[in-house]
Amino acid sequence: MITRKIRGISNMRFLCTGRINMANNESERQRILLVEDHEDAWELVTFSLKEYILVCARDFTEGLRLARQRYFDLYILDNWLPDGTGVELCRHIRKFDPHTPILFYSAAAYAHDLQEAFHAGAQAYLTKPVSFGELKLAVAQLTALPGDRDSEARRAEITAIREELAIRQIEIAERIKKAEARRLRSEEKAIRLKAEIAFLAAGGTRGDFARRWPSMFEEEVRNNRGN
Repeated sequence: MITRKIRGISNMRFLCTGRINMANNESERQRILLVEDHEDAWELVTFSLKEYILVCARDFTEGLRLARQRYFDLYILDNWLPDGTGVELCRHIRKFDPHTPILFYSAAAYAHDLQEAFHAGAQAYLTKPVSFGELKLAVAQLTALPGDRDSEARRAEITAIREELAIRQIEIAERIKKAEARRLRSEEKAIRLKAEIAFLAAGGTRGDFARRWPSMFEEEVRNNRGN
């Protein structure tokens, strides 16, 4: 676990994604959300992590909105934000994203700051300032998915897909069965009405027809199937 303590730094604002070198396959690049209110820090992190897609937010509110709307492979949080704390944001993220790694990158260096961050669900805490190499190493370690964990996640994904497909197949079969039953009832109703009109026209009574109809209908259906 990375808890490397270093010293202090400031930050920056611009849409980080546009400043990153483009890879051949954009979909394969890992995505990072940086929540930081100083734009010079955006520039430093962007320069250090050129191989990633970096999305930046300047405060708690924007960071939480982006975290909910998009997927990321890593969150990098400052602990001092204009409208909240990184610890609070970490707790909110963990409610809907329990496993994506969270790295604190902050000048808040007291022991209780680190304890609160780890208790909220963070995996690592870097105290500013840090070198390019240290930041890059921490990010690489956190975004490297272990083989066993990846295999287990894929197995769980495949199992969930198969279970959902099985449920849907059962539901479709039930809908088809109910639709067929409704069609047969509708056909029987139409046949009964026509038969009753003919029976009454020939001098029969409604009571006699009602008593005779079930057995008569079943017999005619069997004869029809036999032919």
